[in-house]
Amino acid sequence: MTGGNRVTVMASEKCRLVKRLRCRQGITLFELLIAVVLLGMVSTMIYSVLNVGISFSARGASRLESLAREKNLLGLLRRQVNGAWYDLRFSRMQISGGDGVLRIVTRQPLLHRAAGSVLAVYRVNEAEQTLYYLEKKDYFNADYGERYLPDFSEMEKMYTYAANRPVALAYEPEQSTVVVTLGEEAFAFVPKCLPPGGMTPTFSGAGQ
Repeated sequence: MTGGNRVTVMASEKCRLVKRLRCRQGITLFELLIAVVLLGMVSTMIYSVLNVGISFSARGASRLESLAREKNLLGLLRRQVNGAWYDLRFSRMQISGGDGVLRIVTRQPLLHRAAGSVLAVYRVNEAEQTLYYLEKKDYFNADYGERYLPDFSEMEKMYTYAANRPVALAYEPEQSTVVVTLGEEAFAFVPKCLPPGGMTPTFSGAGQ
């Protein structure tokens, strides 16, 4: 073997030896730190994306729940107004209200299902942002007139509303219309038992 060949062989052996030593050394501390930093950045990005998704999902679920409760409240009021009682003695609907209070003598009770007709009373507590509810089976009691105002301690909490969706209740006797306002939305309900053709019924039926 000539001298030149020996030098080439030695150089090749040296290169292989260096490669083996590098393979045995593994990763350096600097490379490990870079890997940890990159892993932390990726984890932070994933957490941020997941957190935003969870937040949107929670707000969406809360909004859906609020809409469902509003729908239930409006559905109950619609049924009770539709079933309101027309008093032939005084030729008027047995509905009254004002200042956050609504009273309805209705054939659609919520609490006393077997009672037939009841006095349903709604009252808004603005301080608590809560709508209270009460039913009286003895609706014919003279104490439950248009000035009847039950205390909140006697009533049941029915609906808690958000500050941007306050509840307002009103009754317009000229149109026999109950108006329920949720925030900026107004819903009007008219009883089904109004006299036909706008005529006032009498005991003899002459107005029919």
